[in-house]
Amino acid sequence: MIKAVFITNIPSPYRVDFFAYLQKHYPEYEFHIIFSGAGMENRKWSVELAELSHYHFLKSKTLIIRKRFDDRYVFLPVGVEKLLAEIKPDLVFAMEYNPTILRAVHWCRKKRIPFISWTDGTLNSEKNIGKVQRFSRSYIIKRAAAFVASSTASKQAQIAYGADEKKCFLSYLTVDIQKYLREKEDYSGRELLYVGSLIQRKGLDLLLPALAKTPQNIRLWIVGEGQEKDLLQKQCTELKISDRVEFLGYQEGEPLQKLYRTADAFVLPTREDCFGLVLLEAMCASLPIISSKYADGARDLVSDGENGYIIDPEDVDGFAEAIQKAAAGDMASVMGKKSYEKAHEFSFEQVSKGCIAALSYVLSQK
Repeated sequence: MIKAVFITNIPSPYRVDFFAYLQKHYPEYEFHIIFSGAGMENRKWSVELAELSHYHFLKSKTLIIRKRFDDRYVFLPVGVEKLLAEIKPDLVFAMEYNPTILRAVHWCRKKRIPFISWTDGTLNSEKNIGKVQRFSRSYIIKRAAAFVASSTASKQAQIAYGADEKKCFLSYLTVDIQKYLREKEDYSGRELLYVGSLIQRKGLDLLLPALAKTPQNIRLWIVGEGQEKDLLQKQCTELKISDRVEFLGYQEGEPLQKLYRTADAFVLPTREDCFGLVLLEAMCASLPIISSKYADGARDLVSDGENGYIIDPEDVDGFAEAIQKAAAGDMASVMGKKSYEKAHEFSFEQVSKGCIAALSYVLSQK
């Protein structure tokens, strides 16, 4: 049996679900998952590992770089080479370009084990990286046997860093859409939903002025926690929209799914996101989408004017206009139906094909 190892950062719910799907539906491979760390303090996910087999946690030290824009976590691992030697993989999926991956890539080269470089990153999300980070990308990409990208924008980044386009495969970042799929019938045109961290990067301070320019009956539900909460509440007061904005705190599971089902439209005003999985979750719930152009997954998820709008979050008037159009009852219903239909393209069954195609390609070259 072919052994393949995925090396990734921490166990996120969407990745764990995807790995479990691969293990269940591709029994001809023995998939192992190596996590660099157990979690991050700015991620409150509840992750269920029960359905996952062959998973391993490395011992690691965590370096946290504090920033208002967003905190950065760097895991410094111990024993990745020893664990790989014990597993004896035929192939390694090296996810991203961090210290764990660099050590794994070095081991792969030494042992003549092919590896596939996989990234969620984009040229936009990585526009401010330093020389060391650029070197790590160049080092890894020059030595990879193939590439997997989580979005069209991620594929473009890999090619820009030196990847051979003929060896690039798409395997979209996704969630278990079955948890969120719901055909919606009634749209009141009043409830706008945001889900994400309350940090500067997410652009909520750009959304609030746009909301203030929309009719009084349009309300905003903000789901999430973060260091910008007090500043955002103060901004609501200054804009005189406090009665239209409700901060609901962190939500997950059924309470979050209920909010998706109850809302009439979804908004993501981010200044920078390498994908924006919440867009897909909202699409599954038949919601029209208003997405910032800086959510790099939007080009794969949102057909502008069909199932939503891709906007410049700094264009207050254009942002407000998009909110009003998407929230309108008739338009919301049409766009929401198209969102629901398009969401099916991101099922695990569809998304796994790119991953397996990359694996098959590399094995065929051995």
